[in-house]
Amino acid sequence: MKRLIIGMTAAMALALVGTARADDLTKTTESKTTVKKNADGTSSVKTEKKSKTDPAGAANATTDTSTYTKDTDKNSMGGTTTKVEKKAKHDAPGTAADRSSETRETIEKDSQGNVVKHEKTGPDGTTSTLK
Repeated sequence: MKRLIIGMTAAMALALVGTARADDLTKTTESKTTVKKNADGTSSVKTEKKSKTDPAGAANATTDTSTYTKDTDKNSMGGTTTKVEKKAKHDAPGTAADRSSETRETIEKDSQGNVVKHEKTGPDGTTSTLK
């Protein structure tokens, strides 16, 4: 009877340690933002984010990367032209699980601040004119 109790206690301890070890997860996140603003009204913003999830003891790490860029310049109408670009990439084990998308947007404004032209390019590559 004593051996049965010792054996059951050892089995339970191994089971608990095994589930605790299975939950080991390493997640790393990096972020970098650069903002530039000039006196003439032009500016640029760039944000880069990268995160990596790596379960312990397994070869199935995933990496997510995203980039956001926004540039504002003066145009010939006395207004501004704003270009926004967003990129995202998900890299998972195997090529079937990899995903990436890229969108672009251009907004032109006149000197009064009215939107003259607004274009968007979606992840599928099609460009649509909103105004």
